[in-house]
Amino acid sequence: MSVSSTVTEGVDRDMARTAATHRPEREKAGRAIPFDGLRLALLILHLAILAYVTLGWLIPSRGALFAYSLLLPLIAMQWLLNGGASIVNNVENLIRVRQWNDDHNQFEGAFFKTVLQAIGVPASQAQITTVLCFLMLIFWISAICRMMLIVPSP
Repeated sequence: MSVSSTVTEGVDRDMARTAATHRPEREKAGRAIPFDGLRLALLILHLAILAYVTLGWLIPSRGALFAYSLLLPLIAMQWLLNGGASIVNNVENLIRVRQWNDDHNQFEGAFFKTVLQAIGVPASQAQITTVLCFLMLIFWISAICRMMLIVPSP
């Protein structure tokens, strides 16, 4: 038995051991997302909030833009102070496990990361937070500028 075949066997054994220990992670990553009625309703609520944050600065009403310019910083602050998780995630945790945070909920604070991974964009949580805060700042400034440009009717 030569030294090279001994090394090759050792490497093969290590690779097999590594593959066996990482199998649950691969299975977890390939597993379908369980969608029950609650998760679907909260996903729709998340999408509605996302649409409001993204398109709210286009509202043609001064009063609605004023409300948007007040709500947007509150949404951003709660998201930042809650560790990148939405309060909607916390409501789901309260309903399911009667706790504000659930370490076993793989979707808590992972909405944007999950969407970006699904389309093949690798991004860290810090990168996602930076881009989203910058976008919300742009939306907020746009809403205030539009609100100033709308002339109230006499």
